[in-house]
Amino acid sequence: MLPVDLKKTSTSVRTIRFDDGRLKIEDIVDIAEGSASVALSDASEFRSAIARGADFLDRLLREEGTIYGVTTGYGDSCTVTVPLELVAELPRHLYTYHGCGLGEY
Repeated sequence: MLPVDLKKTSTSVRTIRFDDGRLKIEDIVDIAEGSASVALSDASEFRSAIARGADFLDRLLREEGTIYGVTTGYGDSCTVTVPLELVAELPRHLYTYHGCGLGEY
């Protein structure tokens, strides 16, 4: 968990909505510091786009059985198959392998 500046959290927390708009660097900083919460847009066209992407991956997985970076490793490890029960862990392994978010703040 990231360190939280208690002075910032004592005021009301704004919500940053993920939609088809762009995020500002200040939004990312506020999310990381805990002074902003996040929510997905309720817009039907935005939710439909997410569903289409998930449906595409499901179809590709059924038809091909392999998706780079989803059911395989990355880079030179692309020939390494990741068992379906471990797919959810793969992104975490990628950033911990590269050392992101580790060490002193």
